[in-house]
Formats: sequence, structure tokens, C-alpha cells
Amino acid sequence: MIRTKNAASQNKRSGMLETALRIFARDGFHNADVQVIADEAGVGKGTVYRHFGNKQELFLATSAHCMQMVDAFVRKRVGDEEKAAQLIAELGPIAVLKKIAIACAEFYQKHPETVEIMIYERAEFRSSVPTHLMFRSETRNGIDELIKAGIAAGAIRSVNVNEATNAYGDLIFGSVINGCLEGSKAKLVRRMEHAIDIFLNGLTGDEV
Repeated sequence: MIRTKNAASQNKRSGMLETALRIFARDGFHNADVQVIADEAGVGKGTVYRHFGNKQELFLATSAHCMQMVDAFVRKRVGDEEKAAQLIAELGPIAVLKKIAIACAEFYQKHPETVEIMIYERAEFRSSVPTHLMFRSETRNGIDELIKAGIAAGAIRSVNVNEATNAYGDLIFGSVINGCLEGSKAKLVRRMEHAIDIFLNGLTGDEV
């Protein structure tokens, strides 16, 4: 019975977050109405506040939900740590780095509303660290290890791993955000394919 109640509560929470994502992406933080979110989610306004406290907490929870969505999507494409290790052994670290970047682009092309949340968060809450940057910090170890594996295999030249991981993350999120701002939401995958190819292979064959 407790497990059933917990599952029902989690489903209700997820429904509110999905609705909030749609409304915040459409209307922005200030113009979004919590009552509208509650109505469209099929719950009372008080239920929203019991789960999230206030409008700002709801927005930040929605932003975190977006990061959980992209993480789940990429893991579905690449697999868990065990499957990822198998892919590295079979394809090599370069191919896996490319696969992760393309998976991110596929997600954001499919869910461009999540990019709007990133943009609104930065605009509205400038004094706090954006959720997507915290997400990058939490997930960077896997990219560090891929780059180290590439260096060890001779596939990547000797570089500062920390700086390389930062550049890789900048490439992904920069391509996605700029693509959406330029009105190219439907072409994010193609944009990423070109960008990651240049990143991994370079513009020249010589070190500059």
C-alpha cells in the first residue's frame, strides 16, 4: 500500500513537472501562472505548492527535470556504465564521445522546450549556478575518463583533460542553445555532427 501511494505521488509530481515544462517554456517564468499549471496538470494549486513550495522552486525543479530527461535519453542511447565500457572496447573512445554528443542533439531536437528552460533560468536567476552547469559538473567524470582512454590509446593527443572536457561540454550546449536561438531547432543533429567532427578531428592535421 505504501509503495502504491509513493508511486502515485511520484506520478503526480512527474505530471506537474511535465506540465510546468510546457507552460514555462511557452510563457516564461514571470508570465507563467501556477494556477494554469495546476489546472492543466489536473491537480489543485495547493497540491503544486505542497510538492514544490513556491513558483521559483517549481521552475528550478522543472529545470532539474529537464536534465534528468536528457541524462535518461543519452543513457538509453549509450547504455549504463557496463554497456558504455563495451562500446568503448568495440568502437573506441572517439566514437563514444561522438555518440554522446549526437544523442544530446537528438534529445534537444526532439524537446526544444527544454532549451527554453535553460535560457529562461539564466535570465531570471543570474545569482545562482544554472542547473545545466551543475549537471555538467556532476557528469563530467565519464567524459574525463573517455578522454583519458583516448589519450592512452593514442587516438587523442596529449591535452589537459579538464580543459578538454570543458571544451566538449561547451561545444554541446553552445551548439544546442545557439541553434535554437537562430531558429534551427529542426537541424540540431546535423549541426552537432559537423561541430563534433571538427572538434574531434580538428581543422588541420598540425598542432597550432
